[in-house]
Amino acid sequence: MIPVEIVRECKIFKMFPESLMDEIASIGFEIAYKKNDILFNIDEPAHNLCILMKGRIDIMATKRTQLIPIHTVYPGEAFGLSSMITGLFVAAAKAVEDSLVCGLPAEKLHKVIEKDYKAGFLFMKQISLLVSTRLVKICHQLDVTGQGYI
Repeated sequence: MIPVEIVRECKIFKMFPESLMDEIASIGFEIAYKKNDILFNIDEPAHNLCILMKGRIDIMATKRTQLIPIHTVYPGEAFGLSSMITGLFVAAAKAVEDSLVCGLPAEKLHKVIEKDYKAGFLFMKQISLLVSTRLVKICHQLDVTGQGYI
């Protein structure tokens, strides 16, 4: 169990009723990572939606044979969004500094969200918004550098 404030302060859960936030907090668990730890890699099974509680995490994509940072996650932000969509990570994640992460098991989270379809719909809209915003940011970064992915 994690403090309900962690869930309450995460943007993707803002529209949830208090009872659902309490239930989500009850399935959460903490994971500590040291600086430079790899949290997950591309194509690995994505079992947990994550909320960064402390520290900083880089989301990374492959460019040829190296991983390049495409987004930095700060406390209060959700990541590991693939757990709610495909079940496989489409990027890697690395701790930029010692970090504390809240893990929310996707299977359990799905069951909680199914109890309130309106909240579930709004939740998936937030997930879609985060994914599309990050994609636009990546395209802009590639356009500015002129390097592209090739």
